[in-house]
Amino acid sequence: MSLRPIRAPFVFPTLPSTWYIGHMSRALKEMQLMIQKQKVDLVIEARDARMPLTSINPAFEHLLNAPGASSFAKRLIVYNKADLAQLEFQEPIIKTLLEQTGHTVLFTDSRSDASIKLLMQEATKLADRPLEGPEDRISMLIAGMPNTGKSSILNALRRVGVGKGKAASVSSAPGHTRRLSTFIKVSHNPPVYIHDTPGIMIPFFGKGTKGDEMALKLALTGGIKESLFEIETIGDYLVWRLKARCEDAIGGYTKDDLMKALNLPLETTLDSSSEFLLALADRLKAVRKGGEPDLEFAARWLLLAFREGKLGRWTLDGMGRGGEAVDLVKEAEVAAAAAAGASKMVEEEKPEESTQAVIDRVIVQHLASIKAMDISGHQEKKQLKADQAKLRLVKREALQIVQPKASVGPRGAGIQSSRRRKYRRH
Repeated sequence: MSLRPIRAPFVFPTLPSTWYIGHMSRALKEMQLMIQKQKVDLVIEARDARMPLTSINPAFEHLLNAPGASSFAKRLIVYNKADLAQLEFQEPIIKTLLEQTGHTVLFTDSRSDASIKLLMQEATKLADRPLEGPEDRISMLIAGMPNTGKSSILNALRRVGVGKGKAASVSSAPGHTRRLSTFIKVSHNPPVYIHDTPGIMIPFFGKGTKGDEMALKLALTGGIKESLFEIETIGDYLVWRLKARCEDAIGGYTKDDLMKALNLPLETTLDSSSEFLLALADRLKAVRKGGEPDLEFAARWLLLAFREGKLGRWTLDGMGRGGEAVDLVKEAEVAAAAAAGASKMVEEEKPEESTQAVIDRVIVQHLASIKAMDISGHQEKKQLKADQAKLRLVKREALQIVQPKASVGPRGAGIQSSRRRKYRRH
């Protein structure tokens, strides 16, 4: 395997524009029906704490704000895997999202009983209503993008609430849950039941670099089917992000911290993904037949180390005051301008902002850009259908030019009709 040298900025290859498979569309329709019929009291939306913006799904925003859902619309946003994300962003994100959306936000670690107890308390408080009889119960639905830990949260709530084992199957592979589950009891008093749901991907990642980076972030965190990408691409992007993180000391993380975590010499370079993975393969003693270093094994090992938190807490949607935040702000501003119909933006030098100010601005603009992302996906599909229809029309016209019209019989029937009549007489 040969990885290209690190470039700044990162040059994205052509990547899939979506991973929106059949069961996701079906599940979204079933969820919409449940919400419109008011069969649930609360939606718990699971997001990935490492991607506080990327894991916001426009499909859910549309679903929970659609006509018929307005009288329901109770939602608790849960950023799961909080133990893997940077702590300093939690309070600013909670504050900004509460101000902008009115929704309660929690950061949760599904492996921590204390964290799950807090989630249970908040969920039952939000969903609380007078029960209408002994058979009545509080019903919830847990939704989110693939691999945000929905089933793990449900199992943890069941463990803490009723002292029982797993009810939902769990896998590290995205798309494992494929159907809505039956209601699963997670509390006796009050009686609380929860539906598990399949992970539903963003219908359309977006165009250009923004969409490509979104897809790669999801690939890094295991939120999208890994086989859609070349491991070279994922490994290259991860090393590029690690280099930027260490150079800007994002979250106080330095190159020395990285090398110590990987047990590599401090002088190991991050300037080339190939050279870095060669050093890692050597450290892991990963070789192919013939003694060639196994760079693919090294890339997969590095990816797993990131997912397990061995590279330290890391919020991929850069929200601090380093270079990542600048890129994110620019992307959000461009998307917001596109949504507002602006044809051109003028970049200006801006004074350094506090983390809270950056997060306020970035989240506000990202929420505005979600509508543009959703519209873009719809228009892209609409244009594709129109192009396909035009192509079919051109083919039909070409066939009519090449093939002479069928001769017409005395009763107005063509050759094929005559043959069918002859066949019937036999």
